[in-house]
This record gives sequence, C-alpha cells and structure tokens, in this order.
Amino acid sequence: MLVALNDTLPSTTGERRSYLSAEAFKEVARKRRYLVNVADAPSLSDWSWPVVHRFASTEEADRKTSLQLGIATNTSACRLGVRIKREVVAALPSCVGDAVDRVGELREELKRSAEEASLGEWEEGDSEVVEGVSFNKPQEQLGLGCGKRRRASTITKAWTPTTDLQKRMLYISQLSSYLSFPLLAQATLSSISSDASLSPVTLPAPPTLYHDSLTSSTLPTPTKKGRIILLGTGTGSPLLLTRLAHLLLTTPADSDSPYKVDLFLSDKLVPQAILDLIPPRPSTINPLPTTSLTSDLTATKDSFPHVLSPPTSPSSHSHLIIAKKYPGNAENAQDELIRLAIAAAKEGKTVLRMKQGDPFLYGRGGEEVLAFRAAGFEPVVVPGLSSVIAGPGIAGIPVTQRGVAESMVVCTGVGRGGRSVQVDGYERGKTLVVLMGVARLASLVEALVNHPTSPYPKHLPMALIERASSGDQRVVAATVGTIAGVLERLEAHRPPGMLVVGWSVMCLDDAGDVEILDDGCGEEGDRKRVGTWLGEKGYRVREGLGEEWKALNALVL
Repeated sequence: MLVALNDTLPSTTGERRSYLSAEAFKEVARKRRYLVNVADAPSLSDWSWPVVHRFASTEEADRKTSLQLGIATNTSACRLGVRIKREVVAALPSCVGDAVDRVGELREELKRSAEEASLGEWEEGDSEVVEGVSFNKPQEQLGLGCGKRRRASTITKAWTPTTDLQKRMLYISQLSSYLSFPLLAQATLSSISSDASLSPVTLPAPPTLYHDSLTSSTLPTPTKKGRIILLGTGTGSPLLLTRLAHLLLTTPADSDSPYKVDLFLSDKLVPQAILDLIPPRPSTINPLPTTSLTSDLTATKDSFPHVLSPPTSPSSHSHLIIAKKYPGNAENAQDELIRLAIAAAKEGKTVLRMKQGDPFLYGRGGEEVLAFRAAGFEPVVVPGLSSVIAGPGIAGIPVTQRGVAESMVVCTGVGRGGRSVQVDGYERGKTLVVLMGVARLASLVEALVNHPTSPYPKHLPMALIERASSGDQRVVAATVGTIAGVLERLEAHRPPGMLVVGWSVMCLDDAGDVEILDDGCGEEGDRKRVGTWLGEKGYRVREGLGEEWKALNALVL
C-alpha cells in the first residue's frame, strides 16, 4: 500500500506535523509494510510523486502510446525534475513510443500464431507459416573444416515449433537491444522472417571530416572487377573509428573518391550511431547485384532472405543490409552476406563488410577472407579498435599495469559447439578479458573457481562493462564470488557486455593500488583491500561516460 503524508508542509493555520511525529508514523507504516511519502522529508520517504510524460504516436493523431516516462527527485528538487523530464523527452526520438507499441504487437502476433497453429513435432521438410510469413528450420552449422557442416542431428534433433516460437521471441528481444527506435517503430513480422525482402534505407547526410585532407593513395582505385573491404567499426562510438573507417563510411556514393562504397553489409551489433554516418543513396544508383551468377544463385533481392534491411521511401535503393542473425539463423545470414558481397563485387561494385570491434577478434573475419579469396577477391582488411582494449580503458581499467598486471588473456564465454568454456588458470599478475560471456556468467564463474589446476579466488575483483563507449555505458564492479548476485539486484543487463577479471579492475580507483604484486600481504590482506575498495555495499556501479567524455562528444559532434 502507498501512503502519502502531507501535513508536514507549512499551512496558513500554522499547524504542521513535527519531524519526530512523521518519523514515528514512518516506523508504524514500515511495520505494516506500507510505503510512505512524507512531504518535505526525503529521508523518510520510500517513494515520491514523479513528473510524468506519456509519449504520443507519430503515426496516429491524438493517440497515446504505451510508453510513459516518470522522473522523481524524492521531493528534493521538484522544479528541476520537470526540467530533467523535459530534456530527457527532447533527447529521445519522437517515434520511441511507436517502437514500444510495435514490439508489443510483434510479441502478440507471435503468441497468436502459436495458439492458432497445430504445434506438432517438425517433420522432414516442414516449414511453419505464420500469416503468410515463413520461418525456416535451423540449418546445420559450420563445423571445423572450411565449408563442412556438422551432422544435422546436433542442431535439429530437439527443434519443435514451441522452441521455434521461443527463439523468435528471443530475436525480438535482441532487436530491442540493438535496433534503432525508428527501425523498431516500422518493424513487421516479415522483416524478421526468412521471407523478408531487402528494403532500402534512408540515412542522414555525411559529415565532411577528413575528406579533403587525405590523398587517394591509402586504398587502390577499384577496378571493374570490384572489391570487398572487411572493416572493423570499433567499440561503437563514432569518435573511436579509425580515420580510414570514417572515410569509407561517409564518402558520398556519387563522388569519384577511391573511398566510395556501393554496398554496405553490416552485422547487427554495429550500432546505429555508426550506421548514421552512411550518406543517403541517390535514387539513380542501385548498389544491389542484378545479374544471374550461377544456376543455383540469381543475384536479386529475393535471393537473400536471411538478411534484414529496414524500410524507407520507395524512391531510394537498398545500400545498407543488416544481417538477421537471430538464434537458429546465424549461419544462413552469414552465408548470404558472403554470397551477396561476392555477387556485388563481380559486377564491379565496392562492398564494405562491417563488423563490430575488429574483424579477426571473434568476428569470423577469417572465414570471410577465405570465402572471398576462393571467389577470386582478395579482401582489404581494415582493423578496428577492439573493446578488449578500449572497453576497459574507457572504464578506467588498465589491462596491464606495472606492479599489478603483467599480461592479459582474451577468451570467449561461448564454448565451441556449445561445450563449456575453457579458461586459463589463475595467475596473480594476469588480467582475463571475457567476451560474449554475460549470458553464461554462472557457468563462467563456476569454471573460474573450480579450475582444475589453479582456481580463481572468490574475492578477486571482477567487472562487467556494458555498452562500452556508448552514452549509456555502465560498469559494475564486484568480485568473482559476488558479481552474479549483484547483477540480479541491479537494472537489467545492457548488451553487449564484456567481463574483466583480475587485480587491474581496482588498481586505478580512488588513490590507486599499484603495488599488488610486491606487497606480499597474503590472502587475508587481499580480502581486506578488496573490502575497503568495495565499501559496505560490496559493489561499485559507474553510469555513463563521465562529463569529460561528454564534453569531447559535444565538441566533435
């Protein structure tokens, strides 16, 4: 029950409840498990009245969407709360409410389709059709040999329409984490199905930074044969792109620059801030391949159903295609992007294959290099700034530090073929960085503390870095033994995330502690230093990039 106590405010009669009386009232309410708001007494209040904004639809006049935003200052600064609400609302795109409604509608459509369908086991060759939209069964996955596949039984044995629905729901959840609000607001079942055609994209005008300052010698001029460039887009911030990456992303399509790109093929993890750099495409230019390549591949839009490209005005053409790597469809999307890149390159076009981070650090870049080479194209590999280094750096965590960490090891939290992850044993002077491990945090922690030769101490510092270099970056620091429990109590995870394990996590906080390898204080001393660092709460949380980073963003953008 919520209770509001307002007689603590001054009145015209001069009567006003004392603080001691309000404190006594609060104690009685606490015993009865009531939540109390005491006017002008933030320390006694469990809740406060928020200032509220209900987002309107941009598609239907006078219709309110499901999204409602509330800002509360716990009675400390009500007027300022109004201003904060106003600025937060202004910072969000006008279609954000429509995006919320659309995601809800997609979920309901999938639920209805499951109820209406006959949910039997998959039969050989079956494909479930929902309202005219076809969802393929999961395909066999690539094995260790190039081009070879694992046995189908390892993938399709337990596949049922029920698990199919669950995986599609999971894909909608993933889109909610990565896709921009304007694209979510226009999403349809067909745009996340295997039958989605490649629709065009409208993007803002490009910045002109660097264009006049570089010569054309960095990249060779494309020949009639076309070319494929494998690009790492870095951690996600446009400020951390390499100079060459910025040129490739922003050069207009109708220019004569050697950096001009005809077709952009992107992984879904590449954030919208990077995609927004791509200039709009003149309606007279069609970047998609148009000719028949082989008897089993006709390079038209309908030949590539496993990729997602958001809608725009009919007058422009598709030049940005985003991989639709939802669970069970990752191999299809990967294969089709490779085929589409080769098809376009054979027509003399320049293709930019975009990958988050660096193409060769868990980016499957090697597979694509071999596939492109086999098709007669030697790709140009443009490295990107990996979150392995930049993520901890922006979070104030050095992966190596004299007196603390002499080496670092990088691993993935996803074992090969679904097996449990294998991690190196604990060394006091080593930093362990784990990518793609947040969803398997419990099993990762178990592997660390139960390592067969050198288990990790449960009091060892460990940090989760979410959305590194983005405006909503979050860093949660705790220990190997407590971080899983801490994350359960905090706001939901913000993918993508990475984990850092080792003494480097705490060495630069506050006054710093950079003599960890030399002090010889033993386990008890280590527990004490970690306890002092974490304080009474037992964990630390840092939200955002900090004011200095915001100032840099403001200066450049």
